[in-house]
Amino acid sequence: MKKRKLGQLFAQVKTRVLLLSLQSLLTAPVISSCSNRIHDVPEMDEPGVPVTIRVASLEQVPFGSFGTKGSANLSEACTWINYAIYDADGNGLVKPQVNQKSNDDTFGTLNLKLEEGNYRLVIMAHSSTSNPKLDNPSKIDIPSNSKGRRITDTFLSSSVITVTKGMQPLSINLDRAVARFEIRLVEDSIPGAVTRLEFEMGTGGSFSLNANTGSGVKSTRGYTDKVNVQPGDSVIGVYTFVSEGSSGTRIKVVAKDSLECEYGSWEFVDVPLTRNRVTVYRGALFSTDIINTQASISLNDEWAGTYEYVMPE
Repeated sequence: MKKRKLGQLFAQVKTRVLLLSLQSLLTAPVISSCSNRIHDVPEMDEPGVPVTIRVASLEQVPFGSFGTKGSANLSEACTWINYAIYDADGNGLVKPQVNQKSNDDTFGTLNLKLEEGNYRLVIMAHSSTSNPKLDNPSKIDIPSNSKGRRITDTFLSSSVITVTKGMQPLSINLDRAVARFEIRLVEDSIPGAVTRLEFEMGTGGSFSLNANTGSGVKSTRGYTDKVNVQPGDSVIGVYTFVSEGSSGTRIKVVAKDSLECEYGSWEFVDVPLTRNRVTVYRGALFSTDIINTQASISLNDEWAGTYEYVMPE
């Protein structure tokens, strides 16, 4: 009889341990190694006020129209959305950073719980190959990758939110955080031997963003962005964060072949860069000398406007 009771008791203890183990797995955050993706699985008894945050629109890219593209989905404008919540002064994260990928069911919507009070909310939307760390909102670096430091069309919101009981969902509009420099070849195109263009950005462009100001963090050295190209390509461009106080920057473009040998290089000086605007060089690179070549202006409906760039004599 004693052996049977001991056996029953041991079985009950095993069952309880198993249930506790399953419960701990269900209430823990799920973290995958791919691009530091973090998805919160909220605990049922987590204290705080339920808060819902929704990305409502991207600057110059309203949902339902998306400029001239005719897209209707947020996932067609960007592949990643990063959320960071700090104390009201932006001095430290009060919740772990959340990264959502475009194929996530919750993409564009974040549900969480916060205590009543004021917080700084920073949201970034982009299509970079990996996610930046938002530990410090005043200096967010876009990670480099094997193809170079690649900044994509990036959108940002940084605002103070107030959490109260019974609050309605928050609809957040994101502003474009980048400028674009674009080469439009109208008299020639990329030759067969050229496989990549490297854009050496001067200090007027930056790979670091200050979310508090919306400007780039000025660097003393600049950086290089690499773009793979194919024969016949005629439109090639890069994005950059505009350094605060910048009135123009130097951009050197270097063409290389598959063996990393230089095919040719061209330098653009005092290039005007402004957030949410495209600066366009229109002309030839490979068939003629670009000195004294005129750059003409054209309108891009998805941006605030386009600058005309003229090569100096």
